[in-house]
Amino acid sequence: MLICTPVQEKTQEKALKRLQELKNQVDLAEVWIDSVKDLDLPLLIKQAALPLVVVCKKPAEKGAFKGSRADLAAQLENACKCGAEYVDIPFNMPKNMRKKVIQKAKKTQIIISHHDFKKTPTLSWMLKTARMMKKSGADIVKMAVMAHSLEDTFSLILLAQRLQAEKIPHILIAMGKEGILSRVITPFLGGTIMFAPLKASRATASGQLTVKELKKAWSLIKK
Repeated sequence: MLICTPVQEKTQEKALKRLQELKNQVDLAEVWIDSVKDLDLPLLIKQAALPLVVVCKKPAEKGAFKGSRADLAAQLENACKCGAEYVDIPFNMPKNMRKKVIQKAKKTQIIISHHDFKKTPTLSWMLKTARMMKKSGADIVKMAVMAHSLEDTFSLILLAQRLQAEKIPHILIAMGKEGILSRVITPFLGGTIMFAPLKASRATASGQLTVKELKKAWSLIKK
């Protein structure tokens, strides 16, 4: 199980400094390239102090990218060509654009993601969608949904069990306070990556635990 810290900085210099700070503390960094105003993506990937998950998010996904979907796809294609370790493609990207990004991924692991900041869809819908993500070219399927109850979180746990049985690598997150259990239990249900900031003030989603809190929770379960 890998721990990944989100990085949202407004300049390339600050982003690289943050990446240097994260070196030897976490496994990966999720760089929101939509936040970097003076982005030089090839240089950012080359000089990064640790492996990257490259994301480019539009405002609907809490990001700052205001270009077209084609422009967004081009950014992700470039990340693949530059050798990013992981690239996160939104599942709602048009199929032809998504396919072009995947075709550029020679050594890059492709994450295809779906975010729902309002609710937890039904288990059957999430399972069907995860299978579609995998079929469309995902190395890892990611689903982040909003939990309003423990029942919502249990739905995600059941989904994890199904995907684990089907050998589909996944990142499943129930956002919100009711979903914290999903972040804690994921290593034991086949999860591949979990997101955690070093400080709570740098959280990028509701319910995120810090790296220290996450490691402590995992160690207690292992005991």
